[in-house]
Amino acid sequence: MEWRQYRTGLGLYRKCSRSAKRIVSKSYNHCDESMKTNSGWQPAPEPTTERVARIDSETELFVWYGTCSRSRVCTCSRKVPVRLVAAALVVLFADAGRVCGGGQIDPMPGGIASAWPPVPSAAAPDGRAAAGMSEIRDALEERGVAFHLFVNDQYQAVVNDGADASGSGRNSASMDAFLTFDLDKLEIINDADVLLHVQSNWGAGINARTGSRLEVNDDADGDLGLHVAQLWYRQHFWERRIALTVGFLDYQTIVDRNAFANSEDKQFMSQALDNNPLVPLNIGLGASVAFRPAEWYALTVGVGDAQSVLYKPGFSTAFHDENRWFAYAEQTVHVTIPSKPGPCEGNYRVGVVFDPRPRANVTRNDRSLDGDDYGAYASMDQMVYRESSADGQGLGVFARLGYRTPETNAMGRFASAGFTYQGIVPGRNDDVLGFGMAMPRTSNDYRRRVRSSADKELIYELFYAVQVAKYLVVTMDVQYLDNPGTDGAIESGIVAGVRARFSF
Repeated sequence: MEWRQYRTGLGLYRKCSRSAKRIVSKSYNHCDESMKTNSGWQPAPEPTTERVARIDSETELFVWYGTCSRSRVCTCSRKVPVRLVAAALVVLFADAGRVCGGGQIDPMPGGIASAWPPVPSAAAPDGRAAAGMSEIRDALEERGVAFHLFVNDQYQAVVNDGADASGSGRNSASMDAFLTFDLDKLEIINDADVLLHVQSNWGAGINARTGSRLEVNDDADGDLGLHVAQLWYRQHFWERRIALTVGFLDYQTIVDRNAFANSEDKQFMSQALDNNPLVPLNIGLGASVAFRPAEWYALTVGVGDAQSVLYKPGFSTAFHDENRWFAYAEQTVHVTIPSKPGPCEGNYRVGVVFDPRPRANVTRNDRSLDGDDYGAYASMDQMVYRESSADGQGLGVFARLGYRTPETNAMGRFASAGFTYQGIVPGRNDDVLGFGMAMPRTSNDYRRRVRSSADKELIYELFYAVQVAKYLVVTMDVQYLDNPGTDGAIESGIVAGVRARFSF
């Protein structure tokens, strides 16, 4: 799915009253020096400062420093020139979407991308647009409406071994369109937004030819006509420390997020590196609550329809018959590591999941079904090296762990790790190199009672994404599969492919 990038929420323009809008910055240092001098700015006693802004009824934008909800942190009564305000806003919005100094709200795929805070934004999932659309987009977004269209086209082939390397390569593609409404800007409901995401898919790719338990292209979902992938309403409370989201949800955008390995559209193509395969990330009716009492900690809980069916709104499955619901709880700790070029930020998560779907219990002779299954998982993403404070170039690492009960799950354990480096080639500051490896392992009960030869599978993926144009990224990708299928029937497999991503 496309919705993988989240803008850091407290850096957003939002309503403080009908006549004033609030901007919350993370640090006094984010403000332009001339802006501090000209406005009579006084350093705030705490890292977080609040500033009140209002738009003049004519043409000029004034910024007044004061209090909007919490304690007063600075005072000023002088007007700030428009261009200084604009410069400060650019800095704020650029900082809000980066990890460890990235200068873009949505950088190159796999590059420096923020997965904090844990609330997905109704803002743009990608900051790039084809020529000629920026002015139209900006005008709409000023009024609270945003539209974004993305097309991904992939071509892959099994070039050696695998279950079937005799055929030619195969193509697959997807289209994602996002329409968002900032109800605050539209002056309908304060601190609320709505998102509509529709998607269409073409082609199943070569997933069936590899012999692997996991897909080598997580975006190759077959021929699916235009359908709703997300449709939700979100309401913020308590100065946006609490966010309630209800509707048709994609839990891949809510839990098990990762700054460097969370999008088959822009980062790793393999299902094993896109997300944790032991976490059931369903799409359907649901609700989630994200609670962030402090800048460094967040708790996300949610439920989702475990019987959702594509093309159906979900009411017939969510509230009838068995009424089965997934349940999730995830804690996130956000850390910052000081470095000379600038802070390196990271996120560390632990979560539990409840899965009610019936499945065969391999410890019983009749293989009768069991539901009420539980699992646990952990993940991290951390920026470890920055080239400079001027842009988002640098090295980020990630890792995941997963566990499911062995009686009812053939795959009982999972681990993955890797890195991405933005700007590793001199002169190619927006290109991204990524490497990751994953190890799904069958459960002990499955090996003892079903297939003694089953063990583990090792998956390696290497990609290099080239920013060809502002609206086009081309990614070369190669994957090596060791013991695909985990049972020893296939020794290995090599998959090579290319992906083109267009942003409009």
